[in-house]
Amino acid sequence: MSEKSKGAPLRALALASSISIEIATATVLGFMAGRWLDNKFHTDPWLMLAGLLLGMVAGMWGVYHTLETFRKKDEE
Repeated sequence: MSEKSKGAPLRALALASSISIEIATATVLGFMAGRWLDNKFHTDPWLMLAGLLLGMVAGMWGVYHTLETFRKKDEE
């Protein structure tokens, strides 16, 4: 059994947990920032929706970078 195949299940678990944490964190932070700005500027619900969308985009951007990092490490 090679060294790469020994750590494959743990590596897959690390990737899955990293992706889920990145998406959830960015989405929640975008939502919360949008709500805070809505309360400050009285623009309900527009800034919350914008923050939510920006958070989701930021989460997907983070997932892309995480996947690239894992892919580069696999090539080594």
